[in-house]
Amino acid sequence: MEVEIIGVGTMIALVWLIAWSMAGESESERRRITSGPGAGHSFDTASGEARVRHAA
Repeated sequence: MEVEIIGVGTMIALVWLIAWSMAGESESERRRITSGPGAGHSFDTASGEARVRHAA
């Protein structure tokens, strides 16, 4: 019985963590889009910096 409670608690915590992480990512995407015209299109900068998006 204790193992099932721990397992269910762990699964709930993992689902919550994934949902929290995805909500934060969508919030940052929304901020990037609404920050101004052309703000999200800075891939061709004069300094040659490249933005890299890392997968989780």
